[in-house]
Amino acid sequence: MRKYQYKSINYTMNSTFRKIFNTRSQETVDVGLEMLGCPRAERTIAIRKRKFLNKLFKFSNNFCVIHNELCRVFVAIAKTELESCCTDV
Repeated sequence: MRKYQYKSINYTMNSTFRKIFNTRSQETVDVGLEMLGCPRAERTIAIRKRKFLNKLFKFSNNFCVIHNELCRVFVAIAKTELESCCTDV
């Protein structure tokens, strides 16, 4: 995802929280979202992406042995993305 897409998702979450709790303070929003266990969009998406790539990688180890080269290419790309994007989560 692009940076502006993350900003848009975070803005939506913040605006919703502001409306529900009738506040304009960003500090209140940040503390409230943290207390409710709502991480920022970047973290949530990175966690889900890592989970998906792990499942894909585990499944494809068995599946690609008997199937085509295209599957192996996708596995290689997934492995590279998994190593590069999601190590900090």
